[in-house]
Amino acid sequence: MSSEQDLVLGAVKQADVSKKQSVLQKLFAVWFDAFVYNQIWEDPRVDLQALELDEKSDVLTISSGGCNALNYLLENPNSVTAVDLNRHHIFLLNLKIAALKSLPTFEDFFAFFGFGKSEKTIANYEKFIAPNLDEETRKFWESNSFVGKMTRGKRINFFRKGGLYEHSRNGYFLRFFHKFSHLLGCRPEEVLKAKTPEEQAELYEKYIAPFFDSFVIKAIGKMPVTMFGLGIPPQQYDELKKDLPENANLIDVYRTRTKRLAVEHPIYENYFAWQAFARKYDTENRQAVPEYLKAENYEKLKSNAAKIRTKIGSITDELKNQPDGTFNRFVFLDAQDWMNAEMMTELWQSIAEKAEPDARIIFRTAGVSSPIETNLPKSLREKFVYEQDFSKELFKQDRASIYGGFHLYTLK
Repeated sequence: MSSEQDLVLGAVKQADVSKKQSVLQKLFAVWFDAFVYNQIWEDPRVDLQALELDEKSDVLTISSGGCNALNYLLENPNSVTAVDLNRHHIFLLNLKIAALKSLPTFEDFFAFFGFGKSEKTIANYEKFIAPNLDEETRKFWESNSFVGKMTRGKRINFFRKGGLYEHSRNGYFLRFFHKFSHLLGCRPEEVLKAKTPEEQAELYEKYIAPFFDSFVIKAIGKMPVTMFGLGIPPQQYDELKKDLPENANLIDVYRTRTKRLAVEHPIYENYFAWQAFARKYDTENRQAVPEYLKAENYEKLKSNAAKIRTKIGSITDELKNQPDGTFNRFVFLDAQDWMNAEMMTELWQSIAEKAEPDARIIFRTAGVSSPIETNLPKSLREKFVYEQDFSKELFKQDRASIYGGFHLYTLK
C-alpha cells in the first residue's frame, strides 16, 4: 500500500469493525488514492453566510477540488490554507493557483477550468504555467500511472482529451450512469433546458425519475462499493442508512436528493446540477459556474492569489502543528463522516486549544444529525455553540443537495 493510501486508510479505518467492513475500508483507501473530484460538491454561497469572512479571517479548509478555497478569496480574508489527504486534489488546486497567477487573460483561465479544455491549453500550460509550478506539482501533471500513460499520456492531457470534467473517479462514475440512463430512456441533461421551476419539475419527472425505478439501479445502489464513485467511504454509507425511515431504502435517499438538486433551485445558475446532469458548466451564458470562474471576479481573485497556501495532510495535524490563533474559520466538508469518536475528539480539542474565541466551524454530513452532539465528551462539547436553527436554514439553500445536513458551530 502506498504512503498516500496509508494516509487515507488512517483517516477511514475504525477499530472494532467487522471483517467485511475492514476490507471495504482498505478498498476505499486504494480507490481514494487517485484523482477523485474535479470540482468540489459543497455550495460556497452557503459556506460564506455561515463563515462571515472578513479581512481578519484565517481559513483552514479541506481542499477537495479546490473551487471553494478560491471562492473564499473573493471575500478578502487574511489567509486561506487548503489541506487534503489526497495529493491529487492539492495538485489540482496548485495548478489552478499557478494558472490564475500566470495566464495572460481570463479567457485562457476559463478555457482550463470553465470549459476544461481547448486547443490552447497544453501550449499555455507549457509556456505560462509549468515554469511557475513547484517541482512536485509539475512532476505530477507531466507524468501518470502506468495505465494512465498507456491510455492518456501525461495528466495534463486531461485538458485536451475529453476535458477536465470527463476525468476523475467522480467524473467516470457520472459518465457511466449517464450512459446507463440513456440506455433506460432517461435524459438527465434535458432538465437543464428548463426556463421555470414548473418546467424543472416536469422535466425531472419525465427524464430523471424513471432512472430510480430500474431493477439494476436498485440492485447496485445497495452496494457500498458503488458509493466509492462519489467519494463515500463505508462508514459514511452506514450513516446514510441510519436516517432511513421505516420501509425505505437507500434508493429513496438518492431519489430524494437528486430531485432536490434538479427541482428546488433555479437551474440556470445551479452549476452543481449542470455537472451532475451534463458533466459540464454553462459555458454559453456563464451563469451556472462557480464564482471563481466569473469574469467580473477575475482581477480580484488574481490580487488575492498570494493569500492561499496548500498542503498534503490531515486537517487535524495542520491545526495541531501551527501556533495558537493561526486559524479562526474551519471548513471540514464531510470529513467527520469518516471519523470515529476518538478522531473527532482530537480534532475538536485542537480547535478548543488553538483557535480564537468566536471561531466558526462548518461541515456537512451524509445523514441528518450532527455527530458532535453524540461523539464529543461533555466537557469539550460545552465549549461550542451549535447554531442549529441557522444551520437548518442554510441547509435548505444548499444548491448541491447531496448531503443530509449542514452544521455550524462557534467556539465560546
